[in-house]
Amino acid sequence: MTSRDPAAGELRLRKQTAGRVGFAMGCVAAIVAAAINFARAPRPLTLGVGLLIVLVAALNIPLGIAVGLLGERFSRRSAPRR
Repeated sequence: MTSRDPAAGELRLRKQTAGRVGFAMGCVAAIVAAAINFARAPRPLTLGVGLLIVLVAALNIPLGIAVGLLGERFSRRSAPRR
């Protein structure tokens, strides 16, 4: 594909949209994971436990992006074979 190919522009837009949707899904998953972990954490909370909860929950963000991009790739129509 060349840069002049209209399908390349459409593919780029699909990937951007999938990445943005994946980022949003990852952020929601991170918030939910942090809330669950804060609710279940032993009391009193220390700075180390709180930081660990936030960092582990933040791992959901790149995973959400990866899932969004993977979903875009699987849903993409393959080029017709010659």
